[in-house]
Amino acid sequence: MSSVSPVLRTVGVSVLAAGAAFSLSGCGALISALGVGNVMDLNVGDCFSESEMNAALGGEEVSDIPLVDCAQEHDSEFFFSHEMTGEEFPGDGTVSTEAEEICYGDNFTSFVGVSYDESELYAAYLAPTQQTWDQLNDREILCYVTTVEPGGSGEPVTGTLEGANR
Repeated sequence: MSSVSPVLRTVGVSVLAAGAAFSLSGCGALISALGVGNVMDLNVGDCFSESEMNAALGGEEVSDIPLVDCAQEHDSEFFFSHEMTGEEFPGDGTVSTEAEEICYGDNFTSFVGVSYDESELYAAYLAPTQQTWDQLNDREILCYVTTVEPGGSGEPVTGTLEGANR
């Protein structure tokens, strides 16, 4: 096994009151376009259930994120992708700050229809780590919206959360 996991990403999840984030990282492999998604091959519009992603995290390692057709029950959807720039990894704090600005700001409002502070939905993101930045040229911040409270549960939805206005 290589000393570099093929897929190491930071997962940041918002805490509504504090706006804080936590991170976990790990590895995985792409199995199919729908069913399971590699954290390096996810796309805006992909839907999943937060509980299944958390189970896939398995402590500190991200395996695969189980994807579902958005017409089926789910509680989370990737809504925005942003490529960071620069040759040198800017540091975890800078990555988190940029991700929070991108995922909790105007992009959230444009997608959901109300501002993050007014919404009953939550935002989170996948972001590069030092290792993926340096060795896999990973620069993508991938934002997702979820009905799941940080550390809690959420209601399942069918269809997109775009324009949910809640």
